[in-house]
Amino acid sequence: MTDCTRSLRRSCLSSSFAALLGLALTLEARSAEAAPGVSVGGQVGTQGAQGSASSTGKKKGFKWPDRIMGGNAITALLPVQIGFVSYLPRVRIGFQYERQLYKSHWAYIGVAGLLDRAGWDNFRLDKCGLETVAGACNRGTVAGFDVYAGYAHKWFLKERPWLVPIARGGLGGAWWKLPAIGGSREQTRDSTWTLNLRGGGGFRVFPILDLGIGVDVNVLLGFARSTDMPLAPASPSKSSKFLLGMEILPLVVEYRF
Repeated sequence: MTDCTRSLRRSCLSSSFAALLGLALTLEARSAEAAPGVSVGGQVGTQGAQGSASSTGKKKGFKWPDRIMGGNAITALLPVQIGFVSYLPRVRIGFQYERQLYKSHWAYIGVAGLLDRAGWDNFRLDKCGLETVAGACNRGTVAGFDVYAGYAHKWFLKERPWLVPIARGGLGGAWWKLPAIGGSREQTRDSTWTLNLRGGGGFRVFPILDLGIGVDVNVLLGFARSTDMPLAPASPSKSSKFLLGMEILPLVVEYRF
């Protein structure tokens, strides 16, 4: 009787263990099917079991950079300048190199090409000066160059490092040739050069680490020195005028490296 009872107990324990093992395997299979495509890794700490999961969720929106490149920059600036007092060629296409001196302090140097299609009224002359020559007072091509250098302060905004306000001050000089004598000569004025102080500022927006776009506006203050050459044989004459103008540069691209 005793041996029979022991055999019966062993049989019951074996059946119970097999049932529990089968139930555990079934629950594990159902758990794996409930989260397809998800890999789960867990670690146990003082706050219990913690898991990390990775899956294909919604794509995040655009994220602005939390910092931008410093050191050096090459900038393209275009396209317009205006002379309020004295004449300035209207098309200006410039490139400048900028060097970071310390934190927000930068130095820069640049060169620009100057172009226009203009005549004696644009040049602030009282008359053409060649009225006796048929067709001589039409507009002609103006071409020249501009060189400049200066200092720039570029602010760092802790909450928005991708937005960079800028203030500038510098010294520049330019020279341009007016339409030449012979056929298409438009007026007696032959050429002009200037020296000027320029100050202003703008801003840059950096959607990525090293490339920014923005706007610059600068005021020019100085003088313009012109050479006039009459058609009849005579000595060239010189004249000087106060210069006040503005550079309006809404297409600025800055690359940092």
